[in-house]
Amino acid sequence: MRRKDKSYQESLDIFNSIKDREIINKELNRSFIHLKFSPLVENVFLDYYFSQSLSLMRISLVLSFFVYASFGILDVMLYSEVLEKMLVVRYAVGCPLILATLLYMFYVKREKHSQLAASFLMFFIGLSIMAMLIMTSADPSQKYYAGLVLVTFYAYMAIGLRFCYATAVGWAVAGAYFLLSFFAIKPGFPFLVGNTFTLFFANIIGMVGNFLFEKSVRRGFLLSILYKIESQNLKEANAKLEKLSNTDGLTKVANRRYFEEFLEREWMRAMRYKYSISLLMIDIDYFKNYNDHLGHQAGDQCLIKIASVLKTFERRPGDIVARYGGEEFVVVLSDTSAEDARRIAEEIRRKVMSLKLSHPDSSVNDVVTISIGVAAMIPSESITKEKLIEEADKFMYQAKAYGRNQTVSAKME
Repeated sequence: MRRKDKSYQESLDIFNSIKDREIINKELNRSFIHLKFSPLVENVFLDYYFSQSLSLMRISLVLSFFVYASFGILDVMLYSEVLEKMLVVRYAVGCPLILATLLYMFYVKREKHSQLAASFLMFFIGLSIMAMLIMTSADPSQKYYAGLVLVTFYAYMAIGLRFCYATAVGWAVAGAYFLLSFFAIKPGFPFLVGNTFTLFFANIIGMVGNFLFEKSVRRGFLLSILYKIESQNLKEANAKLEKLSNTDGLTKVANRRYFEEFLEREWMRAMRYKYSISLLMIDIDYFKNYNDHLGHQAGDQCLIKIASVLKTFERRPGDIVARYGGEEFVVVLSDTSAEDARRIAEEIRRKVMSLKLSHPDSSVNDVVTISIGVAAMIPSESITKEKLIEEADKFMYQAKAYGRNQTVSAKME
């Protein structure tokens, strides 16, 4: 019953409204004879069943139209004396009713309305057959009685009615036939007993079959949600593991391995679309002295605070901050010119100084400072990402050689 259109996508979205595994397990453990779910799950199931069964209903109605209309051949062959009346019932009442219901199925918005429409159609088709039985009551064989059995099984098995609606239709048709038999059809007693028994057991068999089918659909629905929950949990767990494997444990920014993977992807994209990539290589000035003087715990806190400053400059999907190693960080700025990258680097340098992390053993300043090398390139076949890293690293060492606490940059294309 899968539909490859918008309503099928909506049916997939329905699963997302239930995310509690305990709710699903509770429903799965209900007694066998208990068909309906708790209100929350039942409402979701009805939406799902509607989206899945609507196509089946439409196809079944088309089939029922051709079957019902085809029996007009039997009308012509067997009952010429009342043919006009029978054709009126069949083609002026029954067939238009089926077509009207089919048309309605293209506009119906709620599961309850589609089920009611199909139920009333099956009942009225049953009544139309009973009307033909009345017209042909002089024939003791009651040839059209088989049509009632066909309608009964069709309601239970073919049109997609849920158990409560199919059962109501089946017994309503049986009850109407029993009453009309006394007042209008008036078959012989053997026929009345035989036909009543046949409809009775047709309903029993139909109920059992429909119940088992709906039970199977409902169980499949629950298992689908459970699978969805398990898949989502697994996906989230894998995402967490991947994030942990890609994240520096101390500073919570990307680690060097992920930086290299990210730069490779972004480099290929920039090569394809011909835009510039800038790389900032950042080193904390005299960080070894900082550690030796204040201790490694203070050093760790210093790294964390500087990483938090750098993280604020991840402003676009193509930007990333990573810990490159020890006291070195890198910042990738996608689609950013050398001039803009230098401006951002200076903004970073000033923000780090504004942290005012005391550095009593620095030859540059009494607070923690950084040196930044900036390189910018437009990727091409002749330029590799390693060249970008090499250039940024070279300019960072120049910044340190020039006295630290400054930015050095150049542009290469």
